[in-house]
Amino acid sequence: MKTYLDCFPCILRQSLEATRLSTADKEKQKKVLGRVMEYLIKSDSQLTPPHIACYVYDMVRKITGYSDPYYSIKKKYNRIALNMYPKLKNIIRNSNEPLLTAVRLAIAGNIIDFGVGNRFNLKNTLKKTLSQKFAVCRYSFFKEKLKKTKVLLYLGDNSGEIVFDKILIEEILKRYKLKIYYAVKSGPIINDATLDDANEVKMKDVAEVITTGSSAPGTILSLCSKEFKNIYDKAQLIISKGQGNYETLDTETGKNIFFLLKVKCALVAGHLRVKLGDIVFK
Repeated sequence: MKTYLDCFPCILRQSLEATRLSTADKEKQKKVLGRVMEYLIKSDSQLTPPHIACYVYDMVRKITGYSDPYYSIKKKYNRIALNMYPKLKNIIRNSNEPLLTAVRLAIAGNIIDFGVGNRFNLKNTLKKTLSQKFAVCRYSFFKEKLKKTKVLLYLGDNSGEIVFDKILIEEILKRYKLKIYYAVKSGPIINDATLDDANEVKMKDVAEVITTGSSAPGTILSLCSKEFKNIYDKAQLIISKGQGNYETLDTETGKNIFFLLKVKCALVAGHLRVKLGDIVFK
């Protein structure tokens, strides 16, 4: 998915937010915004938003000297989600369709996304998502594909959210015998999950945790490591969580990629031909 002019205000908001979390120095904040605006004016419109984000957060790091502005936020939402874990497991136990409920919970967790802002209510989103109608739902097709899958690659998105992903993986493993890889970012960017987050929620108990080899807030294959691409190539089914992964993999062909997300951007909604706030299993 290419970057549109309408993306620019959001990118600038992200730049300012990340810089303010990194430093109180207003001159440095102004310098970051100036550099980002210069870059946006000259940027290639065919680049995806995650491509642009790589430059933005690199500039924040260089000017402020701080590499992980969302560190405390990531820790906070990992704790929140881990505290919710027993309740979430109980919801699944009382469900008539536990696997589908786990899919819904995974989508609900996708609201923990500071790339699109910090105005969200996790509890309200969880309650709504459990009963919300899917805008697109390929659940039956997903189950059919799982029957034939020996290697599954799960592309994670945000910290906190990964607890919800772990629950979905647990439900998959109850029903299907397969190898699961869970991919996180190789370095900090926004509130995307890294190895530290995966270790904190004990993701290795249910999957082999790997990194993409890149800190891009999506899966830009040209920036990923050879090791990751080897696993990507051999995976018979891929679960792609969140908007960033959708924005970077929407044109991929020849792979069984299931996009699992809550739509939090009007441009992504238009691209998917759904509405803002919809839940998608495409």
